[in-house]
Amino acid sequence: MYPIFLHCKRLCREHQIIPLGDPVPFIDIIIFAVIAVLLVLRLRSVLGQRTGYDKQPSRREQMDNGSAEVISIDSGRRSDAGDGHGLAALKKADRQFSEKQFLNGAAGAFEMILSAYAEGDLAKLKRLLSYDLLQSFTQSIQQRSSDGETLNISLDELRDLRIIDAKVFDNIASVTVEYQSTQTRTLTDGDGNTIEDEDTGTRDLIDIWTFERDLTLDDPNWKLAETETPDGE
Repeated sequence: MYPIFLHCKRLCREHQIIPLGDPVPFIDIIIFAVIAVLLVLRLRSVLGQRTGYDKQPSRREQMDNGSAEVISIDSGRRSDAGDGHGLAALKKADRQFSEKQFLNGAAGAFEMILSAYAEGDLAKLKRLLSYDLLQSFTQSIQQRSSDGETLNISLDELRDLRIIDAKVFDNIASVTVEYQSTQTRTLTDGDGNTIEDEDTGTRDLIDIWTFERDLTLDDPNWKLAETETPDGE
């Protein structure tokens, strides 16, 4: 049946050659290999057809193909917060925002900033104010120093504070707070004499301050960006 291998066996007997083994298993392996190849080709032809149960593209593949729009959130911050107006928009952009905690911080910041401004403490103001407002405060402090004047501000009572506006624009959150307080301000010249003007003495005041925070940064602190007073104050 297998003349080549019979001839090999005959040569082995005649010349005392030890054959490497029975050749029949190798033929079986070749036959099985051919069958396996045919089965693989058959399976590929079947699996290559679309049956309606194809694997859905992964979320990452959808993103790469532009078929999904995802707002990524990293370390509790939003890199692409939507613009909006009001506290609801702010809370949507910054899910950790707490109105109560913010007002507690705003109350503390009010007294700290008034005190630092009166004392001319630019190092402290730098941590609490935005760049533009810091420049304005710095000019006022330097002018006061140049004139040899000393300012003292005493916050006698903080009667009320409330949020009157909030918004998010271009990943910058801003909150506007109205303060109602009683303050005593004294201004003295280089000789210690009291300077009387419309801003000195004990007065009931309303201050409107706007705080800002960059939502793309990990820094949770807000900085004072703008101050104003209502008309007629």
